[in-house]
Amino acid sequence: MTMDQPAPHRLKARYKALYAASILALAALLCVCFGMVYTLHLNPNGDHARLMQLAYLCMVTGFLVLGAQGLLVYKKVMAFLGQDATRADELAEQLERLTVLDSLTQAYNRGKFEEVMAQELGNVRRYGLDLSGIMLDLDGFRAINQAHGYSAGDRLLANLAHFLNDKLRANDFLFRWHGGKFIILCPHTDIDRAAIVAEKLRMLVGHKIFGGKIRVFLSLGVVQAEEEDTLESFLQRLQSGLAASKNGGRNQVSVVRTPILPY
Repeated sequence: MTMDQPAPHRLKARYKALYAASILALAALLCVCFGMVYTLHLNPNGDHARLMQLAYLCMVTGFLVLGAQGLLVYKKVMAFLGQDATRADELAEQLERLTVLDSLTQAYNRGKFEEVMAQELGNVRRYGLDLSGIMLDLDGFRAINQAHGYSAGDRLLANLAHFLNDKLRANDFLFRWHGGKFIILCPHTDIDRAAIVAEKLRMLVGHKIFGGKIRVFLSLGVVQAEEEDTLESFLQRLQSGLAASKNGGRNQVSVVRTPILPY
């Protein structure tokens, strides 16, 4: 069974009490030294052996008290430095989050998408790993904003992003693209499995009521990265898949497969 750590205010009071005690001890030693010096001044020719022993004892005690004071100050300074280091780490983490997250939805932003995409395309080229992407869009998002207000639309996007993130695997990535559009990257996933994920998300979102009053539907496009893909070509095929769902009647999943070239 572990002991509870002392509360910060108790530690602070303890430091103050110990430091005050050390000051009083030094003051007492100074008084004793002053008394000895005054005695030597009044009787310079007497036997002062015991007095000198007391002087040495006071000197050693004074050094010990000063050492204790120095230790207290050191521990206090180190405690402040530790607090500053912890605060600096927290600020650095917050800054990093601000640079990679969309401020509204807390999904990753486009800058983070480009970073992750470059890394994952490199894995596709070097190791032949599967990588699939899903681009989704809220059907009729403009009408939702007009009917319920832009604040409600913003809350809807934030809630949707949280809902999607909760349904994805730990190694999948959710990115806010713009408006009601999001991109999901699925490493180590072929196009057939990604299509299953997309259909599952479409059905889950279609059966959920957001904010107690708004029902939304998704159009989704699914593609798989190829070795010759660039960021631009991958995005172009994702947008083609999403456009196919929109043009086909919305609230559906369109899978864009790379055509097999003839020999």
